[in-house]
Amino acid sequence: MIQDVVQIIFIKESQVLLGFRQNTEFLDQQWSLPGGRIELGETPQVSALRESLEEVGVEPINLNFLIQLSDPNVDCQHYVYVCDDWQGELINAEPHLCREVSWFDIEAVPSVCAPTIPPIMAQLKEYLG
Repeated sequence: MIQDVVQIIFIKESQVLLGFRQNTEFLDQQWSLPGGRIELGETPQVSALRESLEEVGVEPINLNFLIQLSDPNVDCQHYVYVCDDWQGELINAEPHLCREVSWFDIEAVPSVCAPTIPPIMAQLKEYLG
């Protein structure tokens, strides 16, 4: 079984941060949320905190659970968190695995994205009211 993963939605106003994955074994050449595999012994929230530092160089101050969903292509679960407040400057901290990070309007995410992005964006819109 593939390890479960976390994804973090960094949000400011009506925009979300996405990274374009490169040189990865999974979802290569697609836009995706920052995140990664949950390591053995980690809770999803601890994993989200670690992955935030590893991928975009910030420490979430406000991290809220949004949704758990099954991956449509592999046997794993995605734990998705929303972060609207963080410490540090958002950067591409893994340029060898991510070509770039960019802000996108919630209503205009790229079509070349991870398969979990559309249902996550739908849930985020509901969350934001």
